[in-house]
Amino acid sequence: MKKSLRIIMLAITTVLCAQAFAAGDYIWEEKFKKALPKAEQGDAKAQYAVGEMYEKGKGASKDLKKAFEWYNKAAKQGDKKAAYKLGRAYLDGKGVSRNYKKAYTWFKKSASKNYVRAQYYLGTLYENGKGVLKDYDEALKWYKRALAGGYGSASEAIKRVSAVQKSTEQQRRIAKVVKPKPAPKPKALPKKQATPAAAKPKTTKQKVLAGGWKKRNKSVEYLPSSLTQCKDTGSRVECLSAEVTRNIGMADINYTTKAIIFGFKPNGTFKVSYRNNVSKIKVTDPEFAESGGKVPVTLGWQDADHKLACKFENDRSLVCTKNKLRKIKLRR
Repeated sequence: MKKSLRIIMLAITTVLCAQAFAAGDYIWEEKFKKALPKAEQGDAKAQYAVGEMYEKGKGASKDLKKAFEWYNKAAKQGDKKAAYKLGRAYLDGKGVSRNYKKAYTWFKKSASKNYVRAQYYLGTLYENGKGVLKDYDEALKWYKRALAGGYGSASEAIKRVSAVQKSTEQQRRIAKVVKPKPAPKPKALPKKQATPAAAKPKTTKQKVLAGGWKKRNKSVEYLPSSLTQCKDTGSRVECLSAEVTRNIGMADINYTTKAIIFGFKPNGTFKVSYRNNVSKIKVTDPEFAESGGKVPVTLGWQDADHKLACKFENDRSLVCTKNKLRKIKLRR
């Protein structure tokens, strides 16, 4: 009798669960039917909703390619959540071929509209050098924005990147500590030959003009280097770079840089002010071109006047603070 009762109760439970699932499916199917016509008429929120239902298999059969197509339509209308979804699709290779550069482009669009999930994943790209040059300072900036917006996972990322930076700095300092070699014995000077006068130490300006300045093994445009010719005019040094091409995610830009170096101090400090003159803009991202978006630079002299405050660590190494915010290390 007890066994029969248990069987009956199990059967009733199974039927109730099946009814609940069926009701849930019905609700999602109704949502899909209501959202699809609006999406087809160009409603961005409805396009995002349809994409999400295709992605999760709710209200429609799971189809990651169709999900990507609807997210793409919504993102091109400026929907920040849809832009994030495109970034994840390109990052994970779901519904589309994996492409880190395109993931960076869409995460950047979404993150610039303060969508914290996109800010976090943009930080991961900078941390790991995927789709963009590895830059721990930029990674920290986006992780901190995500955390400030309430994305708790960014806390561990901040600790991780900070630890890597600290370790790198310690290794750099240890590498600098080299046991000095004993000074060679001076050779006897021929008779009637005067002892040469001690060489004067180089001034801050002379050390700057020695040239060959690089950042991450690439010649810089705003200091004397293989790219840039400079002229000493007395109290300051004026520089003009050759034309440089750089990719900014959605486009290649050609530009030259005009810099003024001034404020040389005996303690090894000096200042730099520079501006860029854009001569050509070529959009390289077809999807960005189709979206009708505007490249965030214009032809001609840019409004931004960048400021650097620099100090020599030694004759071949500089540390500069850009626009009072970001530290840059240069070597030659």
